Amino acid sequence: MGRIKQIFYMTKTTFQEEWHSKRVIMGFLLGMALFGYWLNLFLQYTLESGEPVNILEAFIVVEHHHKSILFLVVGWLLVISDAPFIKRNTYLSLYRSSRKKWESAMLQYIMVQAFLYVASIAAVSVAASAFLGFWGNMWSSPVYHLAMDTGNDLGVKYNISFPWANVMQAMTAPQAFLITFLLLFLYLVWIGFMLYVCNLLLKEIYGILIVFGIQLSGYLLQQDGFTDLSLMAKAIPGYAIDGTGGQWKVVALFCTMILILALISLWLIGRVDFKDEVEEE
Repeated sequence: MGRIKQIFYMTKTTFQEEWHSKRVIMGFLLGMALFGYWLNLFLQYTLESGEPVNILEAFIVVEHHHKSILFLVVGWLLVISDAPFIKRNTYLSLYRSSRKKWESAMLQYIMVQAFLYVASIAAVSVAASAFLGFWGNMWSSPVYHLAMDTGNDLGVKYNISFPWANVMQAMTAPQAFLITFLLLFLYLVWIGFMLYVCNLLLKEIYGILIVFGIQLSGYLLQQDGFTDLSLMAKAIPGYAIDGTGGQWKVVALFCTMILILALISLWLIGRVDFKDEVEEE
């Protein structure tokens, strides 16, 4: 129990330090602003359709938009760019606990921060839709028309699309909302852990470049049709939902990759020269 308390205490301390950072605040605001661009396009479409939408659908539709998820990660990278969050009081934390406990707290911080990042974006989408729609299991007519827009006429007119009839057929709106939330959360955790590991090995600027390069390559692979090779595409539920539980294979994949990165960081943490890191900070 003492070990768990120490980890939670260090996580709390990291939150207190990071939330005073303008970088973290700007990362959250940037993420919501970038998401808000496509959210506004979707809301304009629904307003012109003259029909109500399920208040959960805005988050589902916008997160499935390939350009939206590409830029969402930009705000997230700004939030966690300071990984592994080494401050001048790190020595004191290490003295009172251990490197492994401290490292567990940093990974826990990334996971909680990723949840808050996705939750804030989802909350904005639900709040923006509150006066335009309804709550329930049913999908709305405007989203159905988007899904059936095989000629992409609506996509061209409103610059928003949702070619995922398979999602509507396999799930209710709340179910699709939850799996969309979960996959985006896991994808951001994976990116956060990857950046954490890269920054343990290299300077921060190189870690950010590597992770952003992975994100950009995932986008390009998706655009070229190689969705099986794109991790970014796997964060979009529509590619995996097939009515037979294909989305859970993606969840298992992300969890496995996150666990592997956590084990790598656990091995690396004993080899980090904190003195050099603190001097740079």
